[in-house]
Amino acid sequence: MKRTMQIRKELSRATATLVLMLLVTIVGTGCTDSNDEPVTPQPSELTDAEKAELLERAYVYTLPLMLMDATYIKMTNVVEPSGQQAPANRLIHARQLANASTKEVVTPNVDTNYTQVMMDLSSDALVLRLPHTDRFCLAQILDAWSNCIAAPVATDIEGEYGYYCFTGPNFTGTVPDGMMHIASPTDHVWMLLRTVCMGPNDLPNVHAIQDKMRTYMLSDFLSSGTEYTGKGTYNPQYDFTAPVDYIMTMPMADYFARANELMLTNPPAEADAEWLADLKRINVGPGLTFDASVFGSQAQQMWTDLVRNIIAITTPHSQKFIKPNGSWQFYGEPIAEFGTEFYYRALIAVAALAANPVSVAVYPRANVDSIGQHLNGNHRYRLRISPDNWPDTKAYGFWSITLYGEDNFLYDNSLNRYNITDRDNWQLDKDGNLDIYISHEPDTEHPDNWLPAPADDFHLIFRIYNPVDRIAKNEWNMPVIKRLN
Repeated sequence: MKRTMQIRKELSRATATLVLMLLVTIVGTGCTDSNDEPVTPQPSELTDAEKAELLERAYVYTLPLMLMDATYIKMTNVVEPSGQQAPANRLIHARQLANASTKEVVTPNVDTNYTQVMMDLSSDALVLRLPHTDRFCLAQILDAWSNCIAAPVATDIEGEYGYYCFTGPNFTGTVPDGMMHIASPTDHVWMLLRTVCMGPNDLPNVHAIQDKMRTYMLSDFLSSGTEYTGKGTYNPQYDFTAPVDYIMTMPMADYFARANELMLTNPPAEADAEWLADLKRINVGPGLTFDASVFGSQAQQMWTDLVRNIIAITTPHSQKFIKPNGSWQFYGEPIAEFGTEFYYRALIAVAALAANPVSVAVYPRANVDSIGQHLNGNHRYRLRISPDNWPDTKAYGFWSITLYGEDNFLYDNSLNRYNITDRDNWQLDKDGNLDIYISHEPDTEHPDNWLPAPADDFHLIFRIYNPVDRIAKNEWNMPVIKRLN
């Protein structure tokens, strides 16, 4: 546990530095000619530098897969649904909005209630029933590599319900007429469905939407229409606090043994063939047998350094996708649809697993004010949104500005106010500007526009869901954060 906390602190510091500074089957092998069989160099033939490079690339490549797997293990480690856990293929509903006591995930969202399903499509397809809604209700669908493969929205449903059929890579049946077919390249799929909530008094309306959702195994749906109620299993070994803790403390041999196993049922994309051909040189790939001893007496130190420095390792390769905008840093394409940008995919997996594509949502983050000084609640700030530079959204979209402490959790305050949103009763000034005031000391002049802050460093995340194109493409001027004292 001590080592876990040490590494987590270093990762947290590295993530802050990042913001400040910026802010399947192997289908290829080694070289060959038309007359010879492919030749793959054995680990014993590699130099130490080559081994170190390949180990780094193997970790970067497999990290999202392993974090997704750990999340799956954690959330399904229960016999019956309980809290934020449920057996595979069963719904998990968050009935309350996040607050300062919410510690399950970092930077919790205070705008929406989550509904989740951890799918196992290895033996049957899964059918999801969603009700039509007249509010933002989006289902983000992630494959086992953390790529967003679909994002259906409940406002598009015609009639009372929409039905979605999820199939895995080995599915050979027929998808019923009238269902949207979502074909996953992997057996494991994570659905995160977000339903916007207007505040505590709106929770019964959100619950009514959640209560109309259903999951069915396709065979049951066709034969009897029976909702899936299968039981899971509980293993105390998987009672870890957070998926990242579990991954960080895995020995190298165990880590890659699991990754190689996962790649059999969650095959890499065809576009990954060149990378996988290289990783095969250290026996990382679907069904291969990894041997940590090939790295010699320095294996443990190499592994420790790699895990501890993953943010620093992935940052230089990702800078081209992270755009500055005033005090803010904008995480741009190909976020959530990574293709072969493996370093960016690994960075986002560690810092913001399950991020949406920019067409669905953007998450600019600010650690500093307009002159580059770190945000701190002992000062007083004004964040101005002018009427000619409003954070416009498409139909059913919304926005919020949420404050987090340096620990990436919500700040506990007497008002239980954690963000300012487009759904709040704030006041505009005479020119139509929305001025949001941020400080530790209460703002008695602007009580409806005040966002409480700790008497310490903090940061802001500006969430904009269903953004218009200019915002999705970072073609607007983010609000200025001016220090007033």
